[in-house]
Amino acid sequence: MASNQKSHIRLEGFAEGLNYEYPRIVVIASNVKFQDRTTHGTRIKTQLETVRNQLLQNRLEDLPEGIVRDDAVYVEFTSEWGYPLKFESLEQNRDQPQYAIMNIKEEVREIQGEQQERYHVAVMMTEGGISKFIHKAEEYLTENTKNKLGQDTGKPKNGDLLNNIRRIQAATLKSFWTDGPEIPFPSEDTVTWWEAWFRRKEDDDASIGRVLQNLKGFGVEIGMTELIFPEHKVRLIRGTALQLSKSLMLLDNLAELRKPQEIADFLTHDESTHEDHVEWLDDLIARVDPRIDRNSVLICLLDSGVNNNHPLIAPFLPDPHLHSYKPEDWSTYDSGASGGHGTGVAGLALYGDLVDALASPHRIQIAHGLESFKIIETNDPNAPEFYGPITEYACTATFIDRPDNLRVFCMTVTAKDFAFRGRPSAWSSAVDKIAFGSVYDLDNPDAQLLIVSGGNVEINNLEDHPSKNYLESVHDPAQAYNCLTVGSYTRKDRVDQSLHAGWAPLAQNGAMAPSNSTSTTWEHQWPIKPDIVMEGGNISTNGIFTADHACLKVLTADKDFPHDLFKPFGDTSGAAALAAKMAAELRTAYPNYWPETIRGLMVHSAEWTDAMLGGRPIANFRESNMRTLLRSVGYGVPNKEKAMFSANNSLTLIAERFIQPYQPNGSNAKYKDYHLFTLPWPADILGDQLYDQDVTLKVTLSYFIEPNPGSRNKSYANTYHYHSHSLDFAVIKANESLDNFKRRVSAAEESMNEEHDGSGEPWIIKKVRSRGSVSKDFITMSGADMARRNVIAVYPKGGWYKTRKKMNKVNSIVRYSLIISVETPITDVDLYTPVYNYIENIVST
Repeated sequence: MASNQKSHIRLEGFAEGLNYEYPRIVVIASNVKFQDRTTHGTRIKTQLETVRNQLLQNRLEDLPEGIVRDDAVYVEFTSEWGYPLKFESLEQNRDQPQYAIMNIKEEVREIQGEQQERYHVAVMMTEGGISKFIHKAEEYLTENTKNKLGQDTGKPKNGDLLNNIRRIQAATLKSFWTDGPEIPFPSEDTVTWWEAWFRRKEDDDASIGRVLQNLKGFGVEIGMTELIFPEHKVRLIRGTALQLSKSLMLLDNLAELRKPQEIADFLTHDESTHEDHVEWLDDLIARVDPRIDRNSVLICLLDSGVNNNHPLIAPFLPDPHLHSYKPEDWSTYDSGASGGHGTGVAGLALYGDLVDALASPHRIQIAHGLESFKIIETNDPNAPEFYGPITEYACTATFIDRPDNLRVFCMTVTAKDFAFRGRPSAWSSAVDKIAFGSVYDLDNPDAQLLIVSGGNVEINNLEDHPSKNYLESVHDPAQAYNCLTVGSYTRKDRVDQSLHAGWAPLAQNGAMAPSNSTSTTWEHQWPIKPDIVMEGGNISTNGIFTADHACLKVLTADKDFPHDLFKPFGDTSGAAALAAKMAAELRTAYPNYWPETIRGLMVHSAEWTDAMLGGRPIANFRESNMRTLLRSVGYGVPNKEKAMFSANNSLTLIAERFIQPYQPNGSNAKYKDYHLFTLPWPADILGDQLYDQDVTLKVTLSYFIEPNPGSRNKSYANTYHYHSHSLDFAVIKANESLDNFKRRVSAAEESMNEEHDGSGEPWIIKKVRSRGSVSKDFITMSGADMARRNVIAVYPKGGWYKTRKKMNKVNSIVRYSLIISVETPITDVDLYTPVYNYIENIVST
């Protein structure tokens, strides 16, 4: 990229909203198990009648004083191995359903080298709901389906629903445990903390009131915090499985139980420091120019607190900016056994790696400030806290305290056990909820940018690297869709043999760092994580074991000032701090850009190193290779200059838009709009000066989703989705007419329903990109080819706004950021100025 720095061009206009209809005809092959009709139907009917008798028996049982019961029962439906259930038929889509899915659990086994799944679905059923299913079983035994001509098919009615059901039985408390098999269900008499998820109902307050009444009646301790999601409320409770069974199983709104997430060993244990060179510090302080005022962008550190007495930090973090979840018990300072974690993050968020800052003779200008909200105290002897509400409280409290400041939230506290193959947790859902902000304000002034560290892998032996990195999951809550999850790579590969003879760097220059966790083991539907990687330092090896050496770490401020000035640091916490610094600088340069755009610019600018690619051209990667790459190091390492500036030979256009993805359609919903961008392209330059030269088109789409967590929100239950909506993009082919492109994108353009054909859009990443709420792809071609690629569509795909019509969100208007770059390695060409002048002329007229 040329050094001529120019502001990115913001697109106002150049797009039209059109009616959208998904163009693909999806033909789903029948996956229904053959059953002997009489035997199977009779068995299903008998099992349902047993459940109904259990409900009738429950009504006759006396309850202790003060304990209440809902007139319903929990039922567990289990599928046949290798056959899915018809999930949509197990729930009524209305405010007071007679039957409703509480959770869905998947069980996996391997038969002769092939993986098989079966599903366990916990369903709340009233007597009327059970009777409906008994009636379905009776129809299965006695009636056949008819084809479109009204002819008898000979197939039993309700066969698609009932044939794949193996067993129907009354559910137990264990049916609601969704953390197995990794974490076993607690024994009956073990007192422990539980994360309890409750279905929200029309009489929400009264319903939760009955829950609390029953829990207290059986001596269960109730946590003070609460998380609220569209369809669930989450509480932390402490008691035995027997106490919970006696109380919660009497009511009809228990959805699932999980183990509360405890905090992982994220702390840096290397206490070694650089020699105490006070003159280095004095020199650096003399070269720092604070350019902050009361309106400056703030990085809010959600960590172990910060000791702001360090002279490198003090000008940017005054005492009023220090907060704590328990200010009286914890204080706001970086105390206890944290090892100076929060202070270390603060130093990096301001200066970056102090190795570079100390070595440079130049002046350093810092235009963003800090806030600190202490969310962890390692010496606190209390029961495990509920980190979703704590994170919500921290973000809300700082916003209320200083509502006019733009922020970047940086959280480097994570929980290792478990992200469960990418499944959303209460904590990650809270992160998504904070980022999404208010759905009632179209401008979403309270949408937030959250940067979260991916969580660290501990490598003790040479043989563990890098296999352990691929096996250890990104930590909770970094699986959140809307946060920018930061992993670690390294350029640190120098070991002083005079000090550490026989030791060599473990990771090669530019490769994934030894501390980096990945999402390669996740279920395919969950987001690509990490999104990006930043410097996280390296470790060394003697050919058998590994060791930490300060020369392979980044350098930051030490909390024990003035005794110690600098501290070796790194891993994914250090990487997240460096990302937060970059994000704050972008927000300072572009204060009017949405958080979605800032996140998008960082992803958009990211590139993979040669070491990450293994020396192979990215165009030669197979889909499996691409998936492993993305789920290991995300989209690569952000380039600050490209994220911040355009240049003559590198043009970046940014569009921020609102779109309504769905609309009501009778008792259901359907798609509504898509956007068609006709871009102000430098076609003459592309077609003439760059006719046979390489030109790269890069597109990034960034938006925030509203979360709807719960373990029924699985990809295999396609009626239920965690994400509120999803979006994707397409580009016109080189020789494709505009009408054909519009028909290809949306069937609403013509009565035909042709296949959505992406061939001819020779994207590099392709469909692997479409996981999460930020996606990016790029194409390199000749200038002559690129000259005809100036039409891009943004269109909706699935989400719970569309499928969960009873939630009344189908008319929701959401927003997105579209970032488009055209760049060439040819430096003596100007792509930027013609487009800039064209747009300026339109604006001025």
